[in-house]
Amino acid sequence: MHVAIGLLLIVGRHSIMLGHRPIGSAPLSSSGDNFAATFPVDDRRHGRSIIEVAAVVDRALIERLACFPEDLRTIDRRRFEEVIAELFAGFGYEVELTQRTRDGGKGIIAVKRREVDLRFLIECKRPDPGNPVGVAAVRELLGVKVDDQATKAILATTTYFSPDAQRLSERHRWELELRDFERIRLWITQYLGGQSYPP
Repeated sequence: MHVAIGLLLIVGRHSIMLGHRPIGSAPLSSSGDNFAATFPVDDRRHGRSIIEVAAVVDRALIERLACFPEDLRTIDRRRFEEVIAELFAGFGYEVELTQRTRDGGKGIIAVKRREVDLRFLIECKRPDPGNPVGVAAVRELLGVKVDDQATKAILATTTYFSPDAQRLSERHRWELELRDFERIRLWITQYLGGQSYPP
C-alpha cells in the first residue's frame, strides 16, 4: 500500500496540500515530488474535488470517495483504475497497473502470495453515467483470463451491467466476477475496515 506524507493546511473553507510525496515505492500516479492543490472542504459546487486534484491515490482519497461515492461515476477513467488498484493493494495484493494502451482486456494484475497464489485480472470500465457495460466486454475478459491462466477475472464498472452480461457471468461464476457501482462501494467499505478480499 502506498503511504504519503505532506502538510494539509486549512485556510477558511479550503484546504491546501503542500509537499505531498510518497514514501518507499513510487505512487500509482504522481506529478512529481512536490504538489500543491486546493479543494473545497464543505462546498463541492465550485471548482474541482479532491479526487480530481490529488497527486496520489491513497487512503485519504478512498475515505473521500466513501463520503462522496457519486464522484466515482464521473471520475477520470485512469484515476478509476488507480482507485481499484489501491483497493487491492490495501487487501494485501501485489498490484501492477498496466500502461494506458490496448492491453488485451486487463488494466490491473493483482497477485496475493500464499500456499496457492491468487492471480486476478481486473478490467475497469468507467462509461458515461447511465450507460451499462455490455456482454462483449465480458466475453473479451473471459478470453484473456483463459489465455493468461489467471485464478479469476474481475470486471469493475462505475455503472451497471446489461442483462446479457449478467447471464454470461452467471454461467462462469467461478471464473469471472462482475462489480458494479454498489459492489465497488462495498470494496471501499472493506478496504477502510481493514478486511481482506476475498474474505
